[in-house]
Amino acid sequence: MIIGGTIIGAGMFSLPVVMSGAWFFWSMAALIFTWFCMLHSGLMILEANLNYRIGSSFDTITKDLLGKGWNVVNGISIAFVLYILTYAYISASGSILHHTFAEMSLNVPARAAGFGFALLVAFVVWLSTKAVSRMTAIVLGAKVITFFLTFGSLLGHVQPATLFNVAESNASYAPYLLMTLPFCLASFGYHGNVPSLMKYYGKDPKTIVKCLVYGTLMALALYTIWLLATMGNIPRPEFIGIAEKGGNIDVLVQALSGVLNSRSLDLLLVVFSNFGGSEFVPWRNVGFV
Repeated sequence: MIIGGTIIGAGMFSLPVVMSGAWFFWSMAALIFTWFCMLHSGLMILEANLNYRIGSSFDTITKDLLGKGWNVVNGISIAFVLYILTYAYISASGSILHHTFAEMSLNVPARAAGFGFALLVAFVVWLSTKAVSRMTAIVLGAKVITFFLTFGSLLGHVQPATLFNVAESNASYAPYLLMTLPFCLASFGYHGNVPSLMKYYGKDPKTIVKCLVYGTLMALALYTIWLLATMGNIPRPEFIGIAEKGGNIDVLVQALSGVLNSRSLDLLLVVFSNFGGSEFVPWRNVGFV
């Protein structure tokens, strides 16, 4: 649950917009390739981590194997990646909560909503890794339930002509493939949790490997359904307008509402987006211990 809850989050809402140039099949190829690479890189980190005491972080491992110079580079790189991911989660969650409050006629600024969300997550992470795991299980369970309630309806409206982009006979997809890769990499970011899993499960590689495999496969499956549901309902040219408006979840919900004209679906999308933006990530063991 920790791996699945870490990977699947608010960032997934941007995938259809970012991947609209490459469209469905090229985007799926990029996601599968990225999943394979990111899973194996996580397994390599686990293999290295098993040779050190429980609780050892990237800092300890890198300093021992590569020396102080590369350890500094590694520390800066990890700090940069975690900063970007944290910023993305807070920003997306603030936008989602702002949209939700607006639906209830409450004017809560996106920055204030994001700040409050960040404080809540920080408090849960401060409590313990077990608290993180339990909260992740609750949020991820609710996320999966609302996901299938929402996209069960969307999948029933998928139009093959839209999914296969029949309207654009001479469309180019491959040139947009490379620009999707950075987003694919960020969509499978969980590696900072490997040391925490070691602390939580102990030196039990079989259990941790199962966590990594099942968690990443769960993310890949949900991303596939999400792309199928959006790209099968919204024509490719309409994503240009969505991107011009910022590409946030509120714009995407409006686009889907225009296609399906369903108030109940709007409500389900809002509920799911709130759970999708909830991330409880145990990063306390990642960096510099």
